[in-house]
This record gives sequence, C-alpha cells and structure tokens, in this order.
Amino acid sequence: MAIGIVISTELEAGIILEQLAGRKLSSIQHKAFHSGALGGGPQAAVCICGVGKTNAAHGTTLLLERFRPGLVYSLGVAGAYPSSGLDIGDIAVAEKEIYGDEGLAPGGEFHTMDAIRLPLFSGGGIAYYNEFPLLVPEKIKNFKARGNFITVSACSGTLERGREIERRFRALCENMEGAAIAHICTLNGTPVVEIRGISNVIADRTAAPLNRQHIITAAGNVQRFFLEEVLDE
Repeated sequence: MAIGIVISTELEAGIILEQLAGRKLSSIQHKAFHSGALGGGPQAAVCICGVGKTNAAHGTTLLLERFRPGLVYSLGVAGAYPSSGLDIGDIAVAEKEIYGDEGLAPGGEFHTMDAIRLPLFSGGGIAYYNEFPLLVPEKIKNFKARGNFITVSACSGTLERGREIERRFRALCENMEGAAIAHICTLNGTPVVEIRGISNVIADRTAAPLNRQHIITAAGNVQRFFLEEVLDE
C-alpha cells in the first residue's frame, strides 16, 4: 500500500527525504511533492505543505487526489503544554486532533462548534465539530505519550494561555496543521496517523522565533521514530 506523508517544512523532512529511493520531485500548485520507495519499503509521497491550516488542507487534498495513498502520516514538531510531562526532543502520538480556536467566544469564554450546532463536517451518521479521531498503529498502541493534540491559528505565547487550552481539551501539545490534515483525510475516508516531536514547552515568551536547534532536534527525533518504530517491519 502506498503511503502519504504531510510535513509543513523542508527542515522537518530532511531525514525522510534522504530515505526515498529513486526520489522524484514535482510541484503542484506551489506545493513540493517528493515520491519514491521509502527505506526500501512502501511507495511514498511526501508533501511539504507549508505552515498553517489552509496550507495543510491544500497540501493534503492534492496529496490524496494525485497520489492516492491508502494511509497518511502527519509528522512535524509541536509545543508541549506545561503539565504534559514532555520536554524538548520527546515524541508524542495523537489519539485525536482538535481545532482549538474554532467556535464562539462570548464575554471572554470559549465554546466549541457543538455549542452553536455548526458541525465542520457531517458524514456516515457522524457530526464532526472540533474533534477528529486518528489511527494509532498497533506497533505503538502502548506508547506512553499518547493523547489529544490541539491545532491553533495563534500559538500559545503565555503560560496562562497554555494552561487554559490544556485544561479545556485535556491535551498534550499544540501545532498549526494537524486538525486540518485529519479533517481532509476524514472527508476522503483515508486513515491518518499523527506523530510529533516536541520543539518547545509552552511558557511566557516574546515574538522571537523558537530555538532553531530545538526544532532540528525535535524534527530529527520524530523522523527517526517514524522510520524505526512505526514504518520498519
């Protein structure tokens, strides 16, 4: 079975791209797609989707339409919530992806889409509001750091905000693409697995970029985990 992989940036994909035998590069609607045999195993197409929900949804749609994978992996980095117990370089596996800021915010409160009875998608007798279930492969069913991932448009920049989202959704970490990838895959009936490396722990911060070495460490760790613990038979 051919697989698809969605990663937001080239920086987060380097190890996987090196493992693509006979790699071919194509550009579709300004998105880069790398295809080949991954690690001597399955045929794979890797989409470098770009940052954010819209880029993720666009890239995933093109991946599914053009390459028709039977399974999609969403890989990358994430910011860990304060009480998760996760640190920089750790790996987390998603059981569920949740849109963290789609909803209604009256008087400083926040209500998810079910409160206003507006599903983001309905199909197969199920109304999907903010949450999309994900596949956890049998090989990592017992992996300790499993739980809810949150997708946000604006990353948490304060400890207070991080704790608020963590409590609301009982979540491990946040990112900017995962729920959009899960959403599109659900629309297409394609299972999706999400695994991320921790690049930062949410705290009070400035608008300065994250530590690049921490991103490289997290990205390298999650790619190796995927290749050695998930993909490798």
